[in-house]
Amino acid sequence: MIRLRVSTVRALLLIVASASFSATLSTSARAQYTDRQAIDDLGGPKAFAARRAELAKQVKTGWVLLFARNEIPESTHYREDNDFYYFTGLQDPGAVMALDAEKGVTYIFEPQQLPRTAKTYGPNLLSLPEAERAALGFTNVLPVTQLDQGLSFFLASTAGTTSSGDLWVRLNFPDKADGARPEVGRDNSWKFDHPYHEPVPDNLAANYLLAQRYPMLRLRDVTPLIDAMRNIKLPEEIEVLRRIGKISAEGNFDAIAHAQPGMYQYQIEARAYYYMFDHGAQGASYLAIVSSGSDINTIHYFADRHKIEANELVVLDFAGSLDHMTMDITRTFNISGKFTPEQAKWYAVDLECQKAVIALLTPGHTYDEASAAGKAIFDKAGIGDQWYGFPGHFVGLSTHDVMRVTGPVKAGQVVTVEPYVDFPDKRMHYRVEDTLLITNGEPENLSSAIPKEMAEVEKLVGSAR
Repeated sequence: MIRLRVSTVRALLLIVASASFSATLSTSARAQYTDRQAIDDLGGPKAFAARRAELAKQVKTGWVLLFARNEIPESTHYREDNDFYYFTGLQDPGAVMALDAEKGVTYIFEPQQLPRTAKTYGPNLLSLPEAERAALGFTNVLPVTQLDQGLSFFLASTAGTTSSGDLWVRLNFPDKADGARPEVGRDNSWKFDHPYHEPVPDNLAANYLLAQRYPMLRLRDVTPLIDAMRNIKLPEEIEVLRRIGKISAEGNFDAIAHAQPGMYQYQIEARAYYYMFDHGAQGASYLAIVSSGSDINTIHYFADRHKIEANELVVLDFAGSLDHMTMDITRTFNISGKFTPEQAKWYAVDLECQKAVIALLTPGHTYDEASAAGKAIFDKAGIGDQWYGFPGHFVGLSTHDVMRVTGPVKAGQVVTVEPYVDFPDKRMHYRVEDTLLITNGEPENLSSAIPKEMAEVEKLVGSAR
């Protein structure tokens, strides 16, 4: 009997895969979802390879397995799983990244497309010619049907070693453009509450099946390592955030400049949406919130279908997405262009609170100190019972990005500050929100292209008319 070394078997698999699938498309075609321009904006294939190398360095042993999304959403643009995207730049439904941490070698497993499928929907990485795969930074590309063979070889190759069976996976929930990891977990719980829920949510299925098929595997959680990397933004990410911050702020500026009594909420949304997409945004970071009247005290009001009457407060909370990076901006205004005396009083409190928090967002301070400064403003105004902790969240690949906002303030973090004052009995809600880049000096306001000083906001409302 001829015995083949595991490395030899892998090599043979790659040769067979290359021979079978590299000619799937006889002519070059552009991938449907993977965006080469976005990859280049974020530093190019080498930048993503450097992220994988850093992850391998931290993991040290075994393999890392990350899964792309496996479903194309209904009537909207496909958006890749954030963690898979962070380390590959690929946007290919059903793909899997396997990183050999000890050797620093990456394998991409992809669904095999029929030529007709590739022509209709665009080729995935597996269907691209070898040269184009290499240009994206990947030379080891296999059909996803061979993933289990790869896992079997991995187990055989590590048997009897200290890293035997170490498979690093995300033992946490994914996050999404408009929801943090805990919020996705909450979504799962809503499904479980339904008597006819799906047995295992798609975002948990991979780990469930791995544990069933390979009980000898030792599943280890890679999430904390990923989150620590994602929390500090790289220079290329910061440049993209600056761009989408400016586009989003200008879009909201344009919407408020066209606002007037009698408009419908969706008309304000449409104005902001059009501007953002017309100026390069690729998607929305979250559904637009345009709340007023009886809707204004619903924090995440997305319907945007009602008419806005004279002198009603309006909360506009909306931002675009670019190169998988998100943004978050909110402004509150009176649709008639002038706050009433009571409205002006509470707007001023909210703005003062926001400024007090932002003033402490410099290295050497903590987020807990900044939060305490904001609470002091609410206490002084007699509404301390409305304080709910640090008034904001980190921003990045997700609008509610990874990690809790606590501990030391660190350069490279991107965070929102959005305290809100809420009086349901008066149909009043005030929220002024900006997204800030933490630097080694004063924080940089990425949403500064739209004013927030009361007089300037009042001047802006309806000014385009």
